[in-house]
Amino acid sequence: MAPYIHQPLSVAYSGGMDSHVLLHLLWRLREQHPFMQIGAVHVHHGLSPNADQWQSHCERVCQALGIALTSRRVKVLMKGRQSLEAQAREARYQAIDEAVGTDTAVLLGQHQRDQLESFLLQLKRGAGPRGLSAMADSQRSGDRLYLRPLLQQPPSSLRQYAQEFALQWVEDESNLHTGFERNFLRHEIVPLLEARWPHIGSTVARSARLCAEQQTLLDECTSGHLARLRQKDGSLCLKGLVGFSLSWQRQIVRLWLLDAGLPVPTEKQLEQIIRQAMQAREDAAPSVKVANWQVRRFQQRLYLTGSIVNTMPEELIWRGEKVFVLPDGRRLEFTPGYKGGESNEILLNIAQEDSVAVCFARLNDRFTPAGSRHSKPLKQWLKLWRVPPWQRSQLPLIYLNHRLVAVLGLEGPELADTEGNKPGWLRIRLAGSGKTLPS
Repeated sequence: MAPYIHQPLSVAYSGGMDSHVLLHLLWRLREQHPFMQIGAVHVHHGLSPNADQWQSHCERVCQALGIALTSRRVKVLMKGRQSLEAQAREARYQAIDEAVGTDTAVLLGQHQRDQLESFLLQLKRGAGPRGLSAMADSQRSGDRLYLRPLLQQPPSSLRQYAQEFALQWVEDESNLHTGFERNFLRHEIVPLLEARWPHIGSTVARSARLCAEQQTLLDECTSGHLARLRQKDGSLCLKGLVGFSLSWQRQIVRLWLLDAGLPVPTEKQLEQIIRQAMQAREDAAPSVKVANWQVRRFQQRLYLTGSIVNTMPEELIWRGEKVFVLPDGRRLEFTPGYKGGESNEILLNIAQEDSVAVCFARLNDRFTPAGSRHSKPLKQWLKLWRVPPWQRSQLPLIYLNHRLVAVLGLEGPELADTEGNKPGWLRIRLAGSGKTLPS
């Protein structure tokens, strides 16, 4: 804990023995280092009739220790094929993440037997080194740092500590239900393993650390290959990918997805992505779903996109707003114009009586880009510019007096040099976009 005592710390406190021991240890550490900022967060799942009593218990303990407690209530709804355990865990982590400051490290009370159970669950699922690494002593999820200071401790040590300091804790009755996978291992399998091999907890923990070490080395090597194949827009170059063996292709695509924040893809998903990307005919647009995302192929590249639902209205009227918020959260910013402009801006001379509209998906309307003498339907230009098909209906189209004058949000030619600094000139910028194409 020494490296972390100078930053805010918060214990994920369920009221059970493990998290109570961790909370008490942190309280004792603060006695030695009064400058420490410590807190606790409790998540009320509402899955047990005793949940209110557990929350009251946590409040009393924290009040006695002088530790601020933040409580959050969550509703766990069954959906898809995900287990109740997984749903509750996901809701718990989300609630914790929302309850504590972004600079706060969250401490978890998992111990050596929890590590053994996690290893066995991953083994049952057919995981590779990444999954068999099980839980890390410290890890980041997004910007959040999670710490497991008790991970190398056997549960007997925690119980001995709790008894020595006369700690009081609650027991979750659901922990006895062997219908849950982890509980089945805890009550039916692990005791048999420990009876035969008393040190299996520590040996499996060592195996998990070795798997984590090997995975780290593999990721370092894979990162170099990925850096050479990843394009500026985040897509993956297929022409370069085919030069690697199938095993390396899997590693590269897996890390590409993980870097984007997706969960570890299944072996079946990886096979689908690689097979469809490599073997589909040239004019095909294959797509593979991974979590709530789609992996798509276009122009010898792999793209990662959200599940696209086109909810954009056909037309939005601009009425002089300085910031015009689009339905998907993007923003158009209108400010007085000036000479020239950045590559993600467009300058228009708009008179008071002019009408300005923002439209979407009008791909048959004719358009003349700046610097071109030719007018074509927009869909032909977008095809010529190799804009992926799923992006085309999401592009904001600017109409001045019912004429298409600009397409925003594209990687394309530089903005034409247009004289600004005159009454009526406005600069239109799509916040967070790439380049825009004026007519």
